[in-house]
Amino acid sequence: MALDGGGALARAFGDVQLTPTTFVIDKRGRIVASYLGELDPPRLRALRERELAAG
Repeated sequence: MALDGGGALARAFGDVQLTPTTFVIDKRGRIVASYLGELDPPRLRALRERELAAG
């Protein structure tokens, strides 16, 4: 969660316009997934496990 009063973070992440927007960032700092709206916990857990196993 980030407070972005000036909008710099929103611009840096592709001009985010809606919240919630979630980004999954890997160990190398790359965005591997993004979700707009409510998260699906099982899907997010599966992605996290896959990314952790890859590293």
